[in-house]
Amino acid sequence: MKPLDGLLASYLDLARHLDPLRHPHEAPTTVRHALGRFDPPWLRAQVAALRAIANAIEDLEDVEALDDEVDRTMLLNTIRFDVLRLESLADATLANPVVPLGHAVRALRTLMTEHFTGDDEAALRDRVAALPDLLSTVNADTRAVAPHLLAIAGLELETLDDAVDEASERLDEAAVQPAVAAIEACRRWLDDPARVAEPEPMPESILDAILSTMVSEPVGHRGTLRILELRRTGVERLLAAAAADLGADDGLTIAQALRDEDVAIDDSDDAWADEWRRVGTELDRIGFDVPEAEVPSLAYGTIDNPWSFTAQAIRDRAAVMLDAARARQLRPVRRLLVAPGLVSGWGRTVAALLKPSEVAGTPERRVMISHRALVECAAAEIDLLMLAQATDIDALQARVEALTGLDPDAARKVVLDTAAAPFHALSAALAHEAWQGWYAEEGGDPVAFLRRVSDGGGLAVPLARWALSASTPGAAAAPVTDGLI
Repeated sequence: MKPLDGLLASYLDLARHLDPLRHPHEAPTTVRHALGRFDPPWLRAQVAALRAIANAIEDLEDVEALDDEVDRTMLLNTIRFDVLRLESLADATLANPVVPLGHAVRALRTLMTEHFTGDDEAALRDRVAALPDLLSTVNADTRAVAPHLLAIAGLELETLDDAVDEASERLDEAAVQPAVAAIEACRRWLDDPARVAEPEPMPESILDAILSTMVSEPVGHRGTLRILELRRTGVERLLAAAAADLGADDGLTIAQALRDEDVAIDDSDDAWADEWRRVGTELDRIGFDVPEAEVPSLAYGTIDNPWSFTAQAIRDRAAVMLDAARARQLRPVRRLLVAPGLVSGWGRTVAALLKPSEVAGTPERRVMISHRALVECAAAEIDLLMLAQATDIDALQARVEALTGLDPDAARKVVLDTAAAPFHALSAALAHEAWQGWYAEEGGDPVAFLRRVSDGGGLAVPLARWALSASTPGAAAAPVTDGLI
């Protein structure tokens, strides 16, 4: 085993001990029985251990080959992202109960699939039994909470209550009673009026350091916002062009009309499955290796309207293809780690580059693909604004409404979903931007480009470009990696 592979294994053990849902690829089965822990003293201890691993990686002396340097940088950036994120959670003046509550929801939902097995039952029983301890750390936090995070935490807690109720049907009432009592205690904690405080921005130094792990040339949060705004302007032009194909003058208006259109669907699940299969057939026809995959459940962002199914089907198909490409990697770093936002950014990129093809289908579907991209642009911008400025939630909702034409309820959901997962929309947008920039420089057949760059596996896009382009003329320069920890 190479020294770097041993340090990767050490990092994965530590990261999964902190959060069993993190880095699931080839994880030992024991992590399926555990829940994470997110109280400040615990997080600080984990940060110290992560720094020790990072120091050992930086001290490696036998990293000479380009591929080894790429992988070392990927592992260091992954650890750096963890360190900065966990430190910001532990040292913040305000608490963020959304993190542990959202983790608990995902931990239970991941196990309660339609293919529920005996192993799943044992893991679910252990995770439900661990819920009271996790929720007790939430209740023990004496810090105040920003109003919008309290609102999101309340929604997450109700979702957790529903998940525990479902777990009782798969286990038994006695198994879930301690969790039910713990949820009620947490509900009282959230309802305490003294809990509310004004939101605070993330310190600029931490925010800019996190952003630097996602790009090849760091430009800070202000420069990043400008990049996002420019990308959104381009998407607005594409939406206008797609609307013109339908004889409409305004992209937002026609998108809303399509969203509201009463299209007769006998069964939305059947219509979704049909579109999932159609997109897969078209991807196969134009030259992609399309893995066999079950029809996924409809994700957020889709509605019971066939015009909206295509954007989601392309993203879900793209995620399956990227996952297959990652799983084929022989180098452990590229197979086991996945850069933040990579999968979502990949789905956006595949949708953008293939929109002129028959994969997109009808003009109506092309409009909705562009509108979906516009909503994602808006989400990335408000993600950054919440982190950098702690911008008022109502102002962010108004911004989303103005940029996307969504109604107030839909715009509010975009804001709350974005706030519940800091850096997700932002990192996806930056991955998409990096792939788009790469393709803009190379040009050519988009299918050939997408097939080739998927060979980066789970590498962040700047690192994948560094690795895959190094032997070609005009090779990409190495990303900036100074001051990793």
